[in-house]
Amino acid sequence: MYVHDAITHSRLSDLFDMAEDMILGRGCYSPDVVEQVLFDRYMYFVSAYLSGCTQYLLTEERCAGESFICELCEKAGATKFLRYSYKMAEQLMAQPRFYFPNFEQMATAKYLDMLNNIDDVDRLRFSGLVLFAVAHIPGARSDMRRILRRRGIDGGERYIPTLVADETMTQRIRAVQGLPPVGKGRKRIRKHA
Repeated sequence: MYVHDAITHSRLSDLFDMAEDMILGRGCYSPDVVEQVLFDRYMYFVSAYLSGCTQYLLTEERCAGESFICELCEKAGATKFLRYSYKMAEQLMAQPRFYFPNFEQMATAKYLDMLNNIDDVDRLRFSGLVLFAVAHIPGARSDMRRILRRRGIDGGERYIPTLVADETMTQRIRAVQGLPPVGKGRKRIRKHA
């Protein structure tokens, strides 16, 4: 996965700029909510791709990101970027805070709202938004356990560990925090015997 590619970043920045102009041009939203509008659309695709999965899959989020970017390209009239949608999706996943500065707050608010408003445990378990949140938000597993416990369900051990692999969760949380993947960019020093 690309950690940071300057050319892809410039394409994504241009695309987001064009999309924000398009949204503001409609006159329905104020400038301070444009980020939320774009984030909600991104979450729509993420939820659609991950819903029903038994575990968070990086490839599903990448496909969701690519679909989101393709839609933005078409609606903003930036079809010249369509051929780069795969790389742009990877860049968006690798550095979500570059493109959604309030990523953690918006994702946490969406996730907690869902946990508090949906009573069906199986619907929560297979929700794309829950899988996404557990992969990206520190403490989301604990939130899920607490919600299940409050509802009298001792399903924490049955539900929680299977939501996302520990290594994947660590990588996604590091990306959200703007850090490179573990082991990338660092030289390992081998001790001679």
